[in-house]
Amino acid sequence: MSTAAKTRPGADEATAASNNGKIVLQVFRGDPSGGGEERFEVPAVEGMVVLDAIHYIQANFANDLACRWNCKAAKCGSCSAEINGRPRLMCKTRVDEFVNQEIHVAPMRTFPLIKDLVTDVSWNYEVNKQIPGFTPAANESVPYRMRQEDVDRLYEYRKCIECFLCQDVCHVLRNHDDKSVYYGPRYMVRIAALEMHPLDTKRRSGLLHGAAGVGMCNITKCCQEVCPEHIKITDNAIIPLKERTATDMYDPIARVARKLRPRHEPAGTDGSPDGLAGTRLPQRFAVKDVVRLKSGGRPFARVGAVRQDGKLEVWVLKMRGTQQHWKGPKVINTSDVTNNYGPLDDVGIGSKLFEQQLMQHSEHGE
Repeated sequence: MSTAAKTRPGADEATAASNNGKIVLQVFRGDPSGGGEERFEVPAVEGMVVLDAIHYIQANFANDLACRWNCKAAKCGSCSAEINGRPRLMCKTRVDEFVNQEIHVAPMRTFPLIKDLVTDVSWNYEVNKQIPGFTPAANESVPYRMRQEDVDRLYEYRKCIECFLCQDVCHVLRNHDDKSVYYGPRYMVRIAALEMHPLDTKRRSGLLHGAAGVGMCNITKCCQEVCPEHIKITDNAIIPLKERTATDMYDPIARVARKLRPRHEPAGTDGSPDGLAGTRLPQRFAVKDVVRLKSGGRPFARVGAVRQDGKLEVWVLKMRGTQQHWKGPKVINTSDVTNNYGPLDDVGIGSKLFEQQLMQHSEHGE
């Protein structure tokens, strides 16, 4: 059984990496009040990754070493850290990459430290709430139909595991320490997935130009280089969003076209008041909710808008065999709704229940 040689920074570099079958790790230990590296020697095992070494340290030398992890398969994004100064996943970084070197393991520097290797990444989830979700047309038929080329294009964005390594390496978030001006590369990827969806009707150029701050990125591609899923963040997400935002905000031809043919979005699609300052929309129903009505043979309907008077504008589903037809819009009182199955959106919330009921309805309905 090896023992840990615990020393503070400044140990002799000649003894950094052992030649007797042991690996030397310098692991950060500390909390918001301060801390420093602590030296450990761990037995080398073939195929070992840095997370294995951290687990060995926890089991044998420092039971209180804080480390976040989950799947150990490079798919959950939990074990993000900085290894020899580079943001990486500990479960995907083999120790044999560092021949005759010590391995320095530190927490992500961009986010507030909680303890040891664990940081507070909650800011990312707050940013995520500010992005309007997938918004199809109210009368879009379901199940959704898309071309394979559109599916292939969107698939790359969906590979993101939210490890936040791209957020950690982004110089706007990391060096300037100002998260109020830029959402970061991870959320450029999410917005790109929505903006480039062929069935999405929402325009997010105002958000990109404003709070999301797409203009803050100066295309260094550092985020792209550290992505464990090899998403071309800069090439396929940030640059196209920059181009789209520039067109929407500054292109005079596009501006005239919008004035001649304004884009009418259903009230409530962006969660903001429609004409009445400070008035919040009713929270029981939302645009895209699939509901069943009490009247007219209990048909299904899809909420297209939530009005300020509390009423709903809905599109009623009519079935002719397996053919879907959405009739509307029709204004109803919320009291006419017998069931609300929730939103039918890009992650399929409510869709399985809706499709199952839809088939039953087609057998007995119109």
